[in-house]
Amino acid sequence: MDKSSTSSRSPGDVEGEPVAKNSKLVYKTIIYDESVANQWLDEPPLEIWDHKIIPLLSLRDLALSRTVCTFFEAYWQEKFSNNVLPLRVGNDVATIDDVMGVIEILSSRREYTNLNPFVVLLGKGDHQINSNWTISGGYEYESDTTLGISRSNITFVGTGEDTTTVLGGFRIDNQRNITFKNMTVTNTSEDGEGIRMRNAKVELFDVAFKECGYAALHISIYTSETTTLVATRCEFANSNYGARIRGSLTSATFNNCVFHDNESYGILSNKATIHLHGEATAIHSNANGICATVSGKVIIHLPSHHNTCYNNGIHRCTFNGGTITNVED
Repeated sequence: MDKSSTSSRSPGDVEGEPVAKNSKLVYKTIIYDESVANQWLDEPPLEIWDHKIIPLLSLRDLALSRTVCTFFEAYWQEKFSNNVLPLRVGNDVATIDDVMGVIEILSSRREYTNLNPFVVLLGKGDHQINSNWTISGGYEYESDTTLGISRSNITFVGTGEDTTTVLGGFRIDNQRNITFKNMTVTNTSEDGEGIRMRNAKVELFDVAFKECGYAALHISIYTSETTTLVATRCEFANSNYGARIRGSLTSATFNNCVFHDNESYGILSNKATIHLHGEATAIHSNANGICATVSGKVIIHLPSHHNTCYNNGIHRCTFNGGTITNVED
């Protein structure tokens, strides 16, 4: 194997070309020979590259290495094709604002799926969103400090609610299988929202949405197809609305989630169906705890004696055919 041969391609060629299919890694047994000086330095076995060296390289590092030596072309093809190279914000891209540009390019070269999504890693510290999201049609609407998600099958992973913070929010329209894990999201802009979505499918695990100017979570009433959200062990707090869930085609499920210290409502259902599960569920210290209006349904899968709502101005309110019921599964 010749690891010293170089490629004539320029970095620009690498950035724009599709992934080649004719290079592959060939594993072979190498017998240690003590008479050969620096044997493992001159030609380390592929297992050493595979398990020790390559894991130290990021997606960007391995992509750039293809122009240095043809040996890395096969590695790039294998790792990229098998989707084992997450995108690390702060390493592969400078900021979270740059993420979607890279995803757009790589999504044109391979397919990402619900079971095999594109993974974005957010390290410790603050990640400021400076992007603005704009919709134009019969009217113009712009959200400051909002990153639009324009591809399906993406998972954003932080290091923990106490260590990774996104300063800004996300807009998700007409996309499926978008997942967020292990982070805090805060969007203090005047109309700031942690997540606003429509015609989408989103999952949340261990995410805290706090101090959002308008709503920690907002599902638009203008849905034209099934919209679903599933949140597990999440917190919606210190905003105007904790969770504003709207639309007759919308279903939201919250497992062991907490909604507290929101100025208007902890949870509001307008036409939508909301399910609350888990003993750790709590709606407390809001102006209004749970509200269901315009045929909205909130189904609490807990016994009626469970201390679900407390210390709210009003614990439960219903208007215009809305219902709030307890059921025991």
